[in-house]
Amino acid sequence: MLAFVQVLGVSAEDETVACFVSGELSSRRFGRNLRSHLAAAGQAEQLLTHPDLADAGATSARRALLAATRGYGENRDLFEDFPAHVTWTRALLSADEAAGVRYLDHSYWVELSGGIRRPTDAAARIEAGLRAFDVEPDDGPDRVVDAADRHRDGPWYRVRTDRFRNDQ
Repeated sequence: MLAFVQVLGVSAEDETVACFVSGELSSRRFGRNLRSHLAAAGQAEQLLTHPDLADAGATSARRALLAATRGYGENRDLFEDFPAHVTWTRALLSADEAAGVRYLDHSYWVELSGGIRRPTDAAARIEAGLRAFDVEPDDGPDRVVDAADRHRDGPWYRVRTDRFRNDQ
């Protein structure tokens, strides 16, 4: 078990965007819209499932998808008031550190977690059958509860950099 956050290194913005849209693809709440935009752009899911960070066209396509579906770089939706310059970092968290993680200050996550913004609180509320704004939680209670359960078993969040290497 880690005793403190272990910083693995800086993550390029293109890597972060690739990781974000890859995660959205498997979301019941956001995946359908992302797939629709992929199809409209004439792109295959492989753009997201096997990102080639060395391919400038593919990188641009992923950014355009994130902009179209979530407002990235357009100061709207999820990315409203998001800073223009961000240093992204890859890190490992211990179970205790993960238990202290808080959701972003967004109305859905504040409501879902009962105002506390911790995934463990959201998981408990989901298990109790509560919803935020009568919206099915992202990917249903199983995924949120599973993430909350994993925090008790050691490091639960790792960016899979092996999926985003340029040499694969």
